[in-house]
Amino acid sequence: MRKTEEQGSLLPRLHTLSAIAGAVLCCCPFVLDYGTTSIGFAHALISGMVLVIMASIAATDIWPTIERACLGLGAWITAAPWIVNFDHLSDPLISHIVVGIVAMSVSLICLLGRSARGVATHRLDRR
Repeated sequence: MRKTEEQGSLLPRLHTLSAIAGAVLCCCPFVLDYGTTSIGFAHALISGMVLVIMASIAATDIWPTIERACLGLGAWITAAPWIVNFDHLSDPLISHIVVGIVAMSVSLICLLGRSARGVATHRLDRR
């Protein structure tokens, strides 16, 4: 019983990895020199900041349904090079794919962990 409780408290903390990945995505344009006029530059900064914020909220376990939004954001970050059309640039392509896969993986692990424990992914207080 104690092990299940410990695992339950660790699952939301996995989102810290997503937050770190978002911060890395924000730093990639400067480290890998995307060029400031590149669409990959702007997308990396914006989506990286949004991922850091959403993953930080998910890590606190205040709002458990945000895990689904993090999953969607990870999918967007992964697919963005083709949708926004900067797939011809190798550095932004690779960094977006890696960060998107990390965000989706963490979100899926947390969502599956919640459903395996029988914990609702949303809380409703009816009084």
